[in-house]
Amino acid sequence: MDPCVFCRILAGQLPSSPVLDSDLIVAFLDIHPWNPGHTLVLPRRHVESFTDLSPMEVEQLALRGQQIATALKQGFDGCEAVTFSLADGAAAGQDVPHTHLHVVPRRTGDGLGWRAAGQLQDRERLDAIASQLRTALGIPSTG
Repeated sequence: MDPCVFCRILAGQLPSSPVLDSDLIVAFLDIHPWNPGHTLVLPRRHVESFTDLSPMEVEQLALRGQQIATALKQGFDGCEAVTFSLADGAAAGQDVPHTHLHVVPRRTGDGLGWRAAGQLQDRERLDAIASQLRTALGIPSTG
């Protein structure tokens, strides 16, 4: 099987515009940016699913994403906010099978949507789903 595109970038086989490089995490600009400064933050190690990252990789992914967001807000005129996006699996929209966090600078009226709204649920249904999730997490039932 051919290495994923991000692994090829990390191996120096494809070019990138690097932003950050550490032992566990790297970041480079997205070649199809939603806005200028759109950065991808990813583990150096090939891991397809976010749920398979080590606790240290999760911590470093979040911290590096936060650092980049701070830099975008401070260093880019018009960056009013930041959208973080991480799709975990093809059904969620993950297009490269290597965990990666999108850090996207935003400004009012930039044309990017983000407000997907589902159907309003009644409290009984929400409570049942919360109970199911707590069970999956191994957290004792409340009530």
